[in-house]
Amino acid sequence: MGLVSLTTVASFESVGAILVVGMIIVPAATAYLLTEKLSSMIFISMGVGILCSIFGYYLAYILDASIAGAMISVAGGLFLLVFLFSPSHGIVVKKLIRRKLVSKETV
Repeated sequence: MGLVSLTTVASFESVGAILVVGMIIVPAATAYLLTEKLSSMIFISMGVGILCSIFGYYLAYILDASIAGAMISVAGGLFLLVFLFSPSHGIVVKKLIRRKLVSKETV
């Protein structure tokens, strides 16, 4: 916990508050929507963070924009996709299941 605190305080000065807070919260929240198992969640969170940083960097390069903003935009877009289509928590999946249940009741 001490190392996380030290890294967070040092990162605020070097990369900015938006990137620090976004890269701490968004990958973990995305991983939580995909799995309930902690060991899987850690690896998924690391993968999401790596993908967001790589694709965000290239998006910022293409758009000639802020790297931190592009990374968090990619992370937010990925979170939105997972939030909509997650197998257990997704809004679209819940609507489809509810629609199937309603159609079974009327038949």
